[in-house]
Amino acid sequence: MTIKHVRSAAAVILLALSTMSASRWARAAGTEAPSDGLEEIIVTSQRRSESLQTVPIAITAVTAADMERNGIHEIGTLANQVPGLTFSPFSPGQNIVSLRGVSSNDDGAGTDNSVAVFVDDVYLGRVSNINPEMFDVDRVEVLRGPQGTLYGKNTIGGAINVISARPDTDSLNVKFTADVGNFDRHNFSGLITGPLSNTWAAKLVVSTRNAEGWANNVVLHTKEKNDNDKAVRGQLLRTGESSELLLSADYERLRVEDVARVPLTHFTNNLPNLVAVYQSLCGDVGPTCVTNPSDGHANRFAWGSSAKYTDHIGSSDLISITAFRRSYIDSAMDSLGAEIPLSNDVFDNTTQYSEELRWVSSVGERFKYVGGLWFLREDTNRLRAFVLTAVDPTLAGSDRYRGIDRTTSEAAFGQADWQFADLWTLTIGGRYSHDFKHISNDSVHGVNGVLFIIPNTFSNAREAGWGKFTPKVAIRYQPTDALNVYGTVVQGFKSGGFAASPTRIQDTNPLRPELATNVEVGAKWEVSSHLRANLAVFDTRYKDLQIQSFGPPAGCVQGPGQPCFGEFETFNAGNSEAKGAELEITWVPLNGLTITGTYGYLDAKFKNLFLPNADYPNQSGQDAIRAPRNKGSAEVRYQWPELFGGHIESSATYSYTGSQRGELEPYAIQPAYSLVDARSSWISPSGHFEVSLWGKNLADKAWVAHVYTIAAEVFGVYGEPRTYGATFSWRLKP
Repeated sequence: MTIKHVRSAAAVILLALSTMSASRWARAAGTEAPSDGLEEIIVTSQRRSESLQTVPIAITAVTAADMERNGIHEIGTLANQVPGLTFSPFSPGQNIVSLRGVSSNDDGAGTDNSVAVFVDDVYLGRVSNINPEMFDVDRVEVLRGPQGTLYGKNTIGGAINVISARPDTDSLNVKFTADVGNFDRHNFSGLITGPLSNTWAAKLVVSTRNAEGWANNVVLHTKEKNDNDKAVRGQLLRTGESSELLLSADYERLRVEDVARVPLTHFTNNLPNLVAVYQSLCGDVGPTCVTNPSDGHANRFAWGSSAKYTDHIGSSDLISITAFRRSYIDSAMDSLGAEIPLSNDVFDNTTQYSEELRWVSSVGERFKYVGGLWFLREDTNRLRAFVLTAVDPTLAGSDRYRGIDRTTSEAAFGQADWQFADLWTLTIGGRYSHDFKHISNDSVHGVNGVLFIIPNTFSNAREAGWGKFTPKVAIRYQPTDALNVYGTVVQGFKSGGFAASPTRIQDTNPLRPELATNVEVGAKWEVSSHLRANLAVFDTRYKDLQIQSFGPPAGCVQGPGQPCFGEFETFNAGNSEAKGAELEITWVPLNGLTITGTYGYLDAKFKNLFLPNADYPNQSGQDAIRAPRNKGSAEVRYQWPELFGGHIESSATYSYTGSQRGELEPYAIQPAYSLVDARSSWISPSGHFEVSLWGKNLADKAWVAHVYTIAAEVFGVYGEPRTYGATFSWRLKP
């Protein structure tokens, strides 16, 4: 048995002993545990405060306590807890988010994601800033499936709504947290909030994350896959007799080293030395050893401000949300992981202004409605270069493409809920969206003439507009307060766009918009005060999905030592379909013990898809990419009072993600993986102090977080190995 296996076994044994110890202490104490039954979860997914159990939408709500307990601070760590949600990080500025098998892997200035992220009602659409640091969060609501009525734009796969905690209007609240762990991890955060006067309250939060890289580069003698993030948020809240004004500003800076990509297969032998070089230098060490010959980095800066004004007019609310955001990323990442120093350099500069005007009202107890207008202007300047440093280390001699895009989006929306009978509620809604894009293309084939990733030099400008009305109809039947059965038909729309890296003039033609039609039935059932089960079954038909492939150019013949690195092609992928079921369960079998579980089954396939210039052109009937058939998680949490003068809470979490296609090549498979995490916390009697011991990936599994192909070979990015540490928190609150 290896040392690695001994450590894994020890971690599992310690976890089991901790759980048994918890039970003994609970029995010995003879007292009731702090939690007794299920807690009601309030969400604002339909633009009004409602119980999660009454909303006829498949929603996963993750609370602040859930996020702290499971170490969730961005979408990658959130995805393990949400059925249907996957996260694939090509690099810190090229994050691919998928919901129910729908995603976009085109990161150009003229395209958008298929899953939208909102922070305090402000839309984040660019690939460079779609994964913000989640700190000072009250909850995260993940709306699964098309959200074509109430949410911004491009929510054809779903929406992730991040709601930050509001300033405390009652009393002074101060909190400080320090986090230390292996790989020299030291995270710190501080919060101060409270009233400034009878009408004003304020909040200031600072968060830092730091850890050295866990991947050892044996060629450059450097550490890669590190963590270095700093973020700050400030808010001012003014409350009047009939109005409210919330002013927010935030800033984030991320600076990390290379993501440590590695060659994974020798499938075609087009790059024969890569895997051999990697194995000769790293042997069977695993993902903690990397051999990329060129250094890499990613620097990302994002900041923004917003003003949310609410005017209470009788039983109605008039809400105005004005926001400005700016993001910039500068990254250079080694692409092949061994021998050939090929760097993928990206510079993305985006500014965004948005405005939403919303009216939320009701007529009596049986008729509620929401209506509004939405506007967005987004300017993006994005340069992508492929630098073969052994031939020419400068951008001037490299294949490169720059896209400068201006997007203007406008929408009008409305939705009404009518309880037309005691047990029945009808929801009817719709949204008209219109996008207009103007892009300037500048494509350059580098003077070194080696790669041919961008084989032609040309410049032009294109523009196009797209509009669509997307309706929604839902029926809800609630025979008892504990049971909600619903059926929904809704459409989602994602505007057309322009390809990220066009290789010839005709490739700058606009892409057609995407359209999704989702039919869903679900049930939300409070079986008892101790058991909750939510089920959704869906069938979604997609038309004209925008897909990017990276394959050999026309006329290029692959051969050993003569690889066709490939060209980018973005196209509309015909029709596809995603069918599946998602289940979420929360069970409190006894006081202090909570068991939660999620499971998602997904059958997502291309219906009619033929790829130009591909080794496997006919994709019809094949699985969609980034769509694992099985995905689930389970958490066991136990808490008991009056131990060592305080009380303890312990939890263990297991998550599983099945195998999935990472690219359109059938051999580009991201393997299935499972992770085990655990945490145990002691909270002082006063609640002022908390000490936690935690561990993630306790079994130290080697797992692949992302795969991609170059020259018909597969490369990947590994996820984190075992990490562990301790967290110390102090809070001053009356």
